[in-house]
Amino acid sequence: MTVAGDPLGRGWLTRWMPVFWQAPSLPPDTAPFRVATNTTPIRLLRAVMFSAKRYTTPAAALSALHQVGEALVPLIAGVAIDQALATGDLGLLLFWLALLAVTFLGLSLGFRFAAQLTALAITHAQHRLRATLSRRVLHPTGSASVSRPDGGVVSAMTNDVARVGALWLVVFPLGEVAGVVFIAVSLLLLNPLLGLVVLIGAPIVVWLMGALSGRYARASREYQTLLAGTVARAMDLVTGYRVIRGIRAETEATRRYQDASRETLHGAYRSVGALGRFLAGSDTISGVFIAGVAALSVWFAITGQLSIGGMIAAVGLTQALLPPMQMLTGNALPTWAAGVASSARLLELLRTEDACPDRQVRRHASVLNPRLSRDSSDPVAEVPAMELTITSGAPQPVRVSPGELLGVRADDRTAACAVAGLLRPGSDPKVAVTVEGIPAEEFDPADYRALVVVAPHHGALFTGTIIDNLTLRGSPSSLRDAALHAAACEDFLEVAGGLNGQAGENGNRLSGGQRQRLALARGLATGAPILVLHDPTTAVDSVTEARIAGRLREVRLARSTLLLTSSPALLAVCDRIIDLRPAGAAS
Repeated sequence: MTVAGDPLGRGWLTRWMPVFWQAPSLPPDTAPFRVATNTTPIRLLRAVMFSAKRYTTPAAALSALHQVGEALVPLIAGVAIDQALATGDLGLLLFWLALLAVTFLGLSLGFRFAAQLTALAITHAQHRLRATLSRRVLHPTGSASVSRPDGGVVSAMTNDVARVGALWLVVFPLGEVAGVVFIAVSLLLLNPLLGLVVLIGAPIVVWLMGALSGRYARASREYQTLLAGTVARAMDLVTGYRVIRGIRAETEATRRYQDASRETLHGAYRSVGALGRFLAGSDTISGVFIAGVAALSVWFAITGQLSIGGMIAAVGLTQALLPPMQMLTGNALPTWAAGVASSARLLELLRTEDACPDRQVRRHASVLNPRLSRDSSDPVAEVPAMELTITSGAPQPVRVSPGELLGVRADDRTAACAVAGLLRPGSDPKVAVTVEGIPAEEFDPADYRALVVVAPHHGALFTGTIIDNLTLRGSPSSLRDAALHAAACEDFLEVAGGLNGQAGENGNRLSGGQRQRLALARGLATGAPILVLHDPTTAVDSVTEARIAGRLREVRLARSTLLLTSSPALLAVCDRIIDLRPAGAAS
């Protein structure tokens, strides 16, 4: 029976026991994995595997303790038979039984804490890997156009990251190797020939298993590629269902998805078949090896070269040798092969997005040092000036002075072009962005995003609570509350359940206007020195829009704001208005 209110679901007997090494409630700050042009799939996989040494190192030691404890059990039993049962010494028997109990306790705790530390290491490594992919996909450094992540990215974020981030490969296999070595040394002390057979035969068996895993690795990579393509096609069908139905292409879309799904199913059959053949071969080789060692132990006992206790210890050690050997050959090697295949897929994704790896970036201290304090509306130094120039048609520079609220009228195409250029400087040769006269593409991407925050018209919300969609690392609650007030969110917060109310998947529990206001509040809550807002009130009513316009200046006091909008209410509160529309369209 579990205890009500216990977050871990523990029963009445274990609720008072301490719990160590739990994952933190918030994800840690992580540095992205470095991917160079000469990075191979195995190098990337190794980098991920050894990225959490603070957890995997003690976990490997505890795993080795567990495996050695498993091997100690038959040894203690054999010694107890020879020294206690054969002589009838009750005191020695009790001593060996107590030692056996301590051994069981040690090996049980060793496995328990090794598993817990490994789970924590996997959580950290996979979070860091997903953060690396997210940075590269959402903020690519090349010159490709901005696009929404597709199903291939989703598959990589889930399936491939899980395979590459299987950090138990650097924990439990090391413990299993330690167990094999301990068993071999123990057998060597019992009988030199037995020890030599294990020391020489075990590496050969493991090498043979590695040679057999090559075909499975290729089949696994092929299946993962097909699966990612099918997921991408399914997402595209769901996203564009209205368009497909509008052109009456349901039959053709269904046929194409069925073909892709059928091909993926065949790929799964091939992958499972290759895995089955590999497991059958590995089990046969390891089984023959273990049977040979056991038969040799029995023969030595029959010929008097081993005592009864020694024979029991040898047979027990041989049986204890089977699980780590099977884990090494049956689990570790296939997982490594699948990890290499997934690592190759991740590299393809990272390199595709990084279309311009040699782009020169610099840290401009004169621009980066003057930052705006997020704890108050008073600047600690001058906010940098930004200039935007769209060279298509008649170029007209748009200069946002420090602390200015600037309104820009533009047609939809020009506004979208400006937002894309501001999101990723250098991606469009028709859009030039400078900060304090320095081309924005020369900045390190992280430094540029710390200075300039762009809130696009279609702001996506995340599954979770309202506060989850607002809370930013390093942003004070006072700025968050001010942003909610400025975006006029107070009228729906109470109905939605307050800040802890659920926003739903993609914000589907909120109306269009509520989603837009929450996205606006998120942009305002960044407290960015320069904030770009693109049509932030198109889905709200005129009364709410007027409230937002009246509150916008106060929350952005002493900060620079660029408003790309045609809303009269928002333009009315701007310091200046620049019209980028063609001459015939301006009124």
